[in-house]
Amino acid sequence: MKLLVTPVRTVLTLLVALAVLAVGADAQERKSLLKEIKDRGELRVGYATADPHSFKDSTSGQWKGIAVEIMEEWAQEMGVKHVAVDTSWDAMIAGLQAGKYDVAAALNRRPARAIAVTFSQPYMNVEGTFAVNRDKVKARSFEELDKKGTKVAVMMGTAEDKSLTRVAKNLEIVRLPDQNEARIALQSGRVASFFDDISGNAKFAQTNKQYRLIIPSPVIDLEGTAFAIRKGYFYDDLQALDIMVENYVNTGKLKAGQAKYGLPNPADFTK
Repeated sequence: MKLLVTPVRTVLTLLVALAVLAVGADAQERKSLLKEIKDRGELRVGYATADPHSFKDSTSGQWKGIAVEIMEEWAQEMGVKHVAVDTSWDAMIAGLQAGKYDVAAALNRRPARAIAVTFSQPYMNVEGTFAVNRDKVKARSFEELDKKGTKVAVMMGTAEDKSLTRVAKNLEIVRLPDQNEARIALQSGRVASFFDDISGNAKFAQTNKQYRLIIPSPVIDLEGTAFAIRKGYFYDDLQALDIMVENYVNTGKLKAGQAKYGLPNPADFTK
């Protein structure tokens, strides 16, 4: 019996030793994002235009919006400087992976993206809507809009782009770099509609009375809007970001931010 027990104990001892080494190696490979930020003295955040989440103020040229406020507050909590880095939606994840910034802001959580980056919990849930000129477009549903010859603008590389591409059968998708260009295309008549998240399109319809919204049923695109960091960091880093988002929502700052940036009730613009 002793001859049998000894080899088993030896094998178990080896397995435990290998497990300890594996954990140690994994810990060495992983890095601390929080430490990197504090050592640098800067929280670098990538922003692309998506009102009311992130947009440039027309007077100061500074980034404003709900996502910007969350990141500014997180930088303050860490005692570092908030540094806004301009990017575009089609380059947002690539820029994050390349280390151009520490956090990518206001990204919709999608399965394919979650393979490439690590997401925080969402601070808002948004769905895709169509903004149309009420005098030129009579369609009241996505099915009526999905006709040959109909051009619909989307922001290139966004969740709306991916979602519309998946379901559109007949309409033509016009991919543009940012929200401003897509809105200009709609206003100029270059496209019949702009497919954007419900908060952005509601604000657009509020200030441009000639436009109304089509809210698809069933929903085409319903996702959480959150922040993303590169993979390979400690869970502690993600937890710190999650708690920052949670605090912003639970203390009423999100509701205040929505009011501050004029987020209206989308249903008011569907008639």
